[in-house]
Amino acid sequence: MAMDSFDLNQHLPAEVAAGRPGWWLAYRRYPVFSWPWVWRRALFIGLFILAWGALSGLGHYAAGGSASEATELSLVFVLGFAVMVNAGPLLAAGVRHGLPTPRFEQGGVLLALLVGLVLAFLADSWSSGRIMAITGERFDREMSGSALLLNWLVLLVLYSLIGGGLALRAYLSEGRRLAEFRQQQALADLRADKLATDQQLAVLQAQVEPHFLFNTLASIRSELRRSPDQAEQTLDALCDYLRSAIPRLRDGSASAASTLVEQVELCRHYLDVMRGRMGERLSCRIDMEEALNPVAFPPFLLLSLVENAIKHGLEPKPEGGEVIIRVEALTESGDRLRVEVIDSGVGLGHTVGHGVGLSNVHEQLRLRYGDAARLRLESRPGGGVRASIELPMESPS
Repeated sequence: MAMDSFDLNQHLPAEVAAGRPGWWLAYRRYPVFSWPWVWRRALFIGLFILAWGALSGLGHYAAGGSASEATELSLVFVLGFAVMVNAGPLLAAGVRHGLPTPRFEQGGVLLALLVGLVLAFLADSWSSGRIMAITGERFDREMSGSALLLNWLVLLVLYSLIGGGLALRAYLSEGRRLAEFRQQQALADLRADKLATDQQLAVLQAQVEPHFLFNTLASIRSELRRSPDQAEQTLDALCDYLRSAIPRLRDGSASAASTLVEQVELCRHYLDVMRGRMGERLSCRIDMEEALNPVAFPPFLLLSLVENAIKHGLEPKPEGGEVIIRVEALTESGDRLRVEVIDSGVGLGHTVGHGVGLSNVHEQLRLRYGDAARLRLESRPGGGVRASIELPMESPS
């Protein structure tokens, strides 16, 4: 079968090559009826033909024939069998390499083998006549009727098999085997890419946790003596947050789909912790329709935006401010989602956008969605920053 995207002069992958040949059948590693396949096969079979021809000549010489007759007998024997064995494959290789389009290759190869079959009959007839003339013996006894038909059928099968017919099945299934191999290879590549992506995402998401945890514990420690009740509330909020965040990081499901409601709840727990640290300097609001609760959403992506708004927007501002989480389906497209984190902090003119958080968001969007998702940062007229993510809306898995 035609393989328009495979070099016929290169050996096939081991999973595609016909059988598991040793070095003496190395020709089987190449596409059937390709030039490398033909000449390697001719060399392999030719060694046996040469040996058989030499033995035939020696036998004639030992029986009293002359040296010249023995030499001619060997040459005729070798030449006749060489044509019978190689004529069809040579013509088939010419078809495979010579056709400008693979569309008619299979039919052309079959036709080439039929022409080779005719040449095999002619070569056998010529060589048999020459051998009988040299030896003076006749081995084509008179036959008629069913015996003659049976003899022709036997010769037809014999010439077909040795003239490329034995390789015909491997040729006809070659394209299918190669397609299956490429499909398996593509699946293996996808699995490898997914594993690499999972590992990258796990590393990116793990970066969200440490400094937040350390800062919160330090805040609780400083409040223990000054305001034990406040420290207790902050600690409770931290426990709620960790119950939501740690299992996903621990169980290796970094790339598993979560839902919007899960991620919004995670951010709610985070904001509760930050309210314990910032007090009245922080207020928050969440706007999301309940219909969007089960929509799939990448883990920790929204949290990175909220954390960035707090760290680079509100904490540097003495009087603090407000964080708004807004989630909406884009009605104009119907299949996309917009998630916004809006703060009333110090704005883009300061350090926003330079931390690990937004770099992680960019990288996670690239790994998961390619060009189908985008992150946008813009200043608000009244101060602060609007960070928005647009991405394809996915159903929960």
